[in-house]
Amino acid sequence: MNIPRIAVLHHARSFFPLDLFQRTRQSAQLIWVLDDAFVGDTATARLLRRIGTVVDIAGLDDDAAAELIAQAEPDGILSFVDDQIPRAAALAQRLGLRYHTPELAHILTDKAAQRDALARFDIPAPAHAVVPANSTPEQLAGIADRLVFPCVLKPVSGMGSRGIRLLHSPEELLELAAAGDDHVIEEFLADRDDLPSWAASYLSVETVVVSGIAHHLALTGRFPLAPPFRETGNFIPAVVDETLREQLLTLADRIVEALGVRDSVLHIEIKLTPDGPRLIEVNGRLGGRPGFVLESVSDVNLFAIACQVAAGIPVELDPVHVDEVGFWMMVQPPQTASAIIAVDGLGDVAEFAGVRIVDPKRQAGEAVDWREGTDSQVVTIRGVVADHAELGALVTRIRDSLSITYAE
Repeated sequence: MNIPRIAVLHHARSFFPLDLFQRTRQSAQLIWVLDDAFVGDTATARLLRRIGTVVDIAGLDDDAAAELIAQAEPDGILSFVDDQIPRAAALAQRLGLRYHTPELAHILTDKAAQRDALARFDIPAPAHAVVPANSTPEQLAGIADRLVFPCVLKPVSGMGSRGIRLLHSPEELLELAAAGDDHVIEEFLADRDDLPSWAASYLSVETVVVSGIAHHLALTGRFPLAPPFRETGNFIPAVVDETLREQLLTLADRIVEALGVRDSVLHIEIKLTPDGPRLIEVNGRLGGRPGFVLESVSDVNLFAIACQVAAGIPVELDPVHVDEVGFWMMVQPPQTASAIIAVDGLGDVAEFAGVRIVDPKRQAGEAVDWREGTDSQVVTIRGVVADHAELGALVTRIRDSLSITYAE
């Protein structure tokens, strides 16, 4: 069988191209589609030409872009970031390729539209209200009167925890949301209190949908968020019992059916509350870290699966059983930090049993800014341990051993 050709709408916040190439080279030939954001970026174009075909659609509308991409003869199309999902859907429609419809792409990338769509099917989720851009003080006051504080304020579109804030009072809403982009403001959901202190009260379901049938491959746990809502890492499998697992998978099935997803990898984030699981959001793409964590404890390659599903190639999709726990831990700077003065202890952490990779993201002297969301991370530590108890002990040991000094 010929290896399918997959058009990937590349983005600066997508996977590093070599990481993606290494994980898909046996299952797909990648066609890197570059838009206006890469004009003048000769280094990226040069790298991508070494590992696939490059199609430059800068300055083209969707019709002209589709005609140019068609010359590369793609068998499928993908985006690994939310920003590119709507355009990938528009191009897929013109090219006759499997992908989200433009209507579904909008729902998957607009938090307000997604809340409204799923509310019609009684999917349990936080109560919400839309905060339009450039709302007047009178409009904001009217919205605030209908809310119970604290609330979570999010940009309608975006990823990586950028721009998410916890609002404690109507005054904060008036101060923060009076200008700029559209926002959605949501009910703040309480945590369950029966989880280990090192595990967050939310997780994700890694789901592959083929011809409308959902296959749930893994449940990905999370470490506690850094304020205000920055992710600090993932681990597989999540800390769940069989009863909770069934509740989560049933909820994921309902979500897929309600949205009418046909062929896609999904990353479904769910909050664990005292009243049961509640949907946080559905991402119509592969999650940013679960694919890497899952491959560390299994032979499942979600990157290759995404390409195969895009091309309509049959793939084995049995639930994944793992005997160890893989993790990806991120150290975030405090909100008061402006730069790194020193990072100590990385060598010690690299020697700990279970740690496989210690990856400094910033060096002494570099600026840090919590407003970058999850991308504000200073250090990433990845590895595999025997079980959750060992993971909890290792997380504590890592935190005790790392010493990062910041300018504040």
